[in-house]
Amino acid sequence: MNDTVIKIPWAKSVDEKLIHIHDAVKGQKYYCPCCNEQLTFKEGKIKKRHFSHRSDTQCDPESVYHKLAKILICYAVYENARGNRKITLISKCFGCHGENIKTIPPHFFSSSHEEVSIDNYRCDVVADTQNSRKIAIEIYHTHETDENKKEKLSIPWIELKSETVIENPFLWRCHDFRFRLGFCKDCINHFMDVIRLCDKHKIDRNLYTPLNIPNDKKHNYIADIITCYRCKKNTPVFIHNNGPTDKAPHTICFVRTPKVKKGYLSNTCVHCEAIIGIRY
Repeated sequence: MNDTVIKIPWAKSVDEKLIHIHDAVKGQKYYCPCCNEQLTFKEGKIKKRHFSHRSDTQCDPESVYHKLAKILICYAVYENARGNRKITLISKCFGCHGENIKTIPPHFFSSSHEEVSIDNYRCDVVADTQNSRKIAIEIYHTHETDENKKEKLSIPWIELKSETVIENPFLWRCHDFRFRLGFCKDCINHFMDVIRLCDKHKIDRNLYTPLNIPNDKKHNYIADIITCYRCKKNTPVFIHNNGPTDKAPHTICFVRTPKVKKGYLSNTCVHCEAIIGIRY
């Protein structure tokens, strides 16, 4: 016997359709999507509408929230595959670490399946895209996905909290994820400003990247923009990231000062040649 009253906002109708509490009709029969027990429709004036299990239910809260979230993810993928709904994906921007909001358009996915084995790991849900790619979707209720599993899965994956999925199955707020680098619109616009300024002053694109990717083997320097303290104009600045320092943008110069007689490499203003420093 479970003494915890389990409240959920989703249920199955008699004809097996998923019904949200706001679409439920009083007097109709509704069932738990996980244990198939008949639920009680609660419509209080103080508490939120919800479906409730019996007090003597054998359904386990941990299991029901996890299972319900998986069902709802498959439901969202199904509706997307049919062209009925878009899905909003919120992850962390790799540039500013703020929210990176992307829209998954209708018809992006083709199907999904629960409990799929990938690389000897059991994934909660695996969704297939229209171009035959696979994405693992892990559900996190009280226990996060195993770190070893995250590291060794060979396909892109996202981890979603069960509460957020149950609240809105078409809003995927990533608790953790691994897929290609994602940047918000503000960061992308800033990267374009960096590239345009460097192009204007004939700085070879092969020497730098505006993306802050540690140990990037393709580019020796990471670029950004600051306002020169002397001439008050915008100038590109660079920090060494990887590879030889001699293959550097022409605004990085070897300078000597009374305090540093041996000299050092430093950013200089592209306009007035003021010494700006190297730590950006």
